[in-house]
Amino acid sequence: MRSYATIAAIGGLLSWALPAAAQQPAPTATTPGGRANFILVQTAARPDSVLAGLRLYLKNNGFVLDTLDQVRGLLTTRVLEEGEILPEQMKIRALRGAGGWKLTGVYLIGGPQLRGFAAFTAFPATFFGLNDAPAKMTFRLLEAAAQAIPGGTLRYGRAKVPFGAFTKWQDALKMPW
Repeated sequence: MRSYATIAAIGGLLSWALPAAAQQPAPTATTPGGRANFILVQTAARPDSVLAGLRLYLKNNGFVLDTLDQVRGLLTTRVLEEGEILPEQMKIRALRGAGGWKLTGVYLIGGPQLRGFAAFTAFPATFFGLNDAPAKMTFRLLEAAAQAIPGGTLRYGRAKVPFGAFTKWQDALKMPW
């Protein structure tokens, strides 16, 4: 009987600990490794100068801006369905948070035509695989954008991505992570 009480007590403690653990920020490293899929940039620069530097870099490198919100500290690029180069097929999201600016990226790969419409699949930019793999090339573009932030120190981490291969690409592009 005591063992059941002990198990119940441990279960109760774990139920308190798990939500607290879920709120902890993802661990970061000073070099990209494994399956890093976000970049955290820590800088003392003012938010308006960070956004100006990112905006200039992205526009000069073929990206189309979608959102620029100085109050929230948010910048996103737009994905073009008919995009022919990687910047046109990639969405970058830079969001200011308590730990710095978190940059994530998603890229689209087109598939066969279905009923006259192109089918796309969204994938996160990830530091994984061969250097010419789309995920790693996209991650390198994300890293180059992060380096455009004035006075920034880059850290790399892995976050859980809330979409998969069967998620509609329009929905995947809207999901923050």
